Amino acid sequence: MKKILFVLFIVFAANLGCKKMDTGGGLCACSPVQTPPLLLVVKGTNGVDMLNPATNGSFATANIKLYYQNGTTENPIQFDINQPFSVGNSATEKIEFYQLRSSRLLDLLSAENPPNIYLKLGNGTPRQLKATMVSGQKYKVEKLLVDNVEATAETGPVKKIVPNIFYFSL
Repeated sequence: MKKILFVLFIVFAANLGCKKMDTGGGLCACSPVQTPPLLLVVKGTNGVDMLNPATNGSFATANIKLYYQNGTTENPIQFDINQPFSVGNSATEKIEFYQLRSSRLLDLLSAENPPNIYLKLGNGTPRQLKATMVSGQKYKVEKLLVDNVEATAETGPVKKIVPNIFYFSL
């Protein structure tokens, strides 16, 4: 009986020491803290997916630079290219485009004084990224600007599970 009470006390104490992020969910005393990702879909002028390797003229990971500037120094920001995905068994809960995904990007954009952040696709001009966060929620983007043009936010049912998905056209 003493062992059970001791284990319950340890679980209770770990729960009290838990510091949850404002995004909620998940275990925290045993889990590493992870910043939620920001997903960015890049469309061509005709609406075609420019991150899809099957698209003619698409941008491969090697031809994409995501970075922030510290003075004149460019500091790379880690990112991945994710394939289209669906959530659950519903045909409506899906993202049909490849996405540039970065948790570090959201961390930088949500900082009190965010650095100048740029996305360079191929040989194109670097595009500056800026964000406005939802009041009181550090990791939920209200508005994402790409070269001072508002990117379109995902509004479908997937937004409930992955809240920071944005689309912008070249």
